[in-house]
Amino acid sequence: MTRKPLLILLLTLFLTALQVQWASPAEDHDASSTHLFSPEILGLYPGVLLLFLLAVFARRQMPLLRQSAICTAILAAYWLLANYITFDIRVAGWSTFSPFEIWRHVLPASVISIVACGGAFFGTTWMILRETRWNKK
Repeated sequence: MTRKPLLILLLTLFLTALQVQWASPAEDHDASSTHLFSPEILGLYPGVLLLFLLAVFARRQMPLLRQSAICTAILAAYWLLANYITFDIRVAGWSTFSPFEIWRHVLPASVISIVACGGAFFGTTWMILRETRWNKK
């Protein structure tokens, strides 16, 4: 594995773990029920998908800002769904929440963390991709 994809994969893993822990509720935490949904494991799925998409985008010679924006949007949607699942396992599993009530709790708790981590992902990915293009010339 070359250095650039590895950096993007590690960035995805780190920011996914950070974002999910930041947005998850601290109270009513049941650690035994979340071992399969740990952020470290969840971060591998979008990481591999984003590496595949970046390879396709590079082959099509898509502009770097557009590549970073599309990958950030996909990752933000993934983070929102991960927050939904985490809330459902940790809190909603212990009481009767409808899907609407879960979204009502998850969306406000996720906005700040997704914007901050998404901005960090966008900027860092763009810098990594830009460095790749400069080294090829």
